[in-house]
Amino acid sequence: MFLIIIVVFIFWGVGSFRARKARILAHINGEPIYYKQFASTFEQVVSSYKARFKEFNEDWIKRLNLKKTVLNSLIERTLIIQTANKMGLWVSEDEIREVIKQYPAFQNNGQFDLALYKAVLQKHRYTPAQFERNLMGDLILSQVRNTVQGLAHVSEHEAYEAYNWLKQRINLEFVAFRPKAFSEKVVLSENGLKAYFKAHKKDYSMPKQIKIAYVNIAKRQFTPKIEPTKDQVEQYYRSNQQDFYQPKTVRASHILFRVPLDASPQRVEDTRKKAIKVLEKAKGMEDFSKLAKKYSEDKANAAKGGDLGWFGRGTLLKPFEDAAFSLKKGQISDLVRTNFGFHIIKVEDVKEAYVKPLSEVKAKIVNELKQQKARDMAERLANRLYAQAILDNSLKEAANKLKVSVKETDFFSNQHWPKGIHYSLVSKIVSLKKGEVSAPLNTEDGYFLAQVIEEKGPSIPSFLEAKEKVKKDYIKEKSKELAKESAEGFINKLKKGGEFSKLAKAYKLTPQETGFFNINENIPKVGYEPTIQREIFSLGPSKLYLDKVAEFDGIFYVLKFKAREDISKEAFEREKETFIKELLSVRQATFFNIWLDELKRQADIKIKEKI
Repeated sequence: MFLIIIVVFIFWGVGSFRARKARILAHINGEPIYYKQFASTFEQVVSSYKARFKEFNEDWIKRLNLKKTVLNSLIERTLIIQTANKMGLWVSEDEIREVIKQYPAFQNNGQFDLALYKAVLQKHRYTPAQFERNLMGDLILSQVRNTVQGLAHVSEHEAYEAYNWLKQRINLEFVAFRPKAFSEKVVLSENGLKAYFKAHKKDYSMPKQIKIAYVNIAKRQFTPKIEPTKDQVEQYYRSNQQDFYQPKTVRASHILFRVPLDASPQRVEDTRKKAIKVLEKAKGMEDFSKLAKKYSEDKANAAKGGDLGWFGRGTLLKPFEDAAFSLKKGQISDLVRTNFGFHIIKVEDVKEAYVKPLSEVKAKIVNELKQQKARDMAERLANRLYAQAILDNSLKEAANKLKVSVKETDFFSNQHWPKGIHYSLVSKIVSLKKGEVSAPLNTEDGYFLAQVIEEKGPSIPSFLEAKEKVKKDYIKEKSKELAKESAEGFINKLKKGGEFSKLAKAYKLTPQETGFFNINENIPKVGYEPTIQREIFSLGPSKLYLDKVAEFDGIFYVLKFKAREDISKEAFEREKETFIKELLSVRQATFFNIWLDELKRQADIKIKEKI
């Protein structure tokens, strides 16, 4: 019985969630959030991370603060749905059914399949009622988000100001004060080094060291013994149809007549007339490939008769795709306008959406089932070993009883560790106390267990033991201080009317130019520092210098404005439509987040218990 209890509590928080499932975690404006909701959502999030990251383990939950993140998402969801009710927003059952029918994961040969729908939900531990209730919430959330974001707008003037701010470029003149150039000016003394060591003793402390016994349980050791049955393969295939779904693809050729986005109406019309003449030839049964070679302005594909090869949805411009996917094999489109110009499209072939046959994916399924079974077997053995090690208070003894190979290390720390132990495990292992056995830790190939058998506490070396490192650190720090002081002196002289070039000569420095760059780019020859980038772009003829030293990667710079390139209205007009859409998207997201923060600020949120 004790072994069973231990194994149950190996899994993260499952025992505590089950014990609390009927209890209330929080009240949001009087509406409860239950532990059951939290546990279910939390398990789904953990499962998602496990599927995406093989190295995912309990440490990730703490580092990513997943429990708090999940609770916060439930609070926000509850608040938004409460607001939707006040706004009179709702979703009908018919709307929910229509959305479900459009999910590719629930379709077979392009049609909704009820049996597949239920199988997919069962695989992910959902009932149809649960899934549809969650979907209704998602759709309501989407309605609220769209309503709130619809209040945000961007004027053309605002867009131009933002565009100019982002795209304008400036050129700087600079001098650099490098700490290395000042190292020989640092005065060393025994007393100075001792005082430095005393003030920085913690920097020289030796970390905790441990010696461990450990076991690697690799799933690959189980795979040769596993052979999935025919029924298991077929069941997996039926339950995972969405994994084998191949969307519709089209092979098409085209003839392009280029029209710039900023072309005059007359040029657009002239190009359209030219394209229509070629379209008439194409629909008059002339050889499309020859027409493409002769007339197409897409030079990369013209030589191939305009052949674009096979493509699916989401790879080309939407107007082009919409036209291509509406045609049957051999059909030719009317003129299609995109950002590139006018296209004449011919569909050479079509592959309708389909689910790959079992014969084609059988080997992949067999391998997946082997991997799943091997991981299950490795997990069971790891749990048995952990439980036995707790009983015996010894991982070695437990491993011997279960006939599992166990190894020992020499002393190591979280700074240097033995080969064969992945770095992602080290912090977890080093945090163990002497005699403590780690719970099974996920690895890429299975599970890892360790027990600390000896430890050495953190220690601080004597001054003599650390002297050489202290000396290097002292010189490095003092050199940096001297470099900064010299740069500050340079700026002070500029403020008093000094001339940049003459001061540079006096300091034996060679002024350099960065060349032109914009606000989001690295400063050429200098670096990138977000906190100072905005200040740099405030420079101009009326303010030539930054009034402080700029530090980049430990080097100190004095920066002087040299020239600016503003953006023309014509350049903005060429990208105006796309830029306004991008800026509006950013503003909508920001607007929604501000609205949500205010909603939370005004809400009555009471957290009943810690998670």
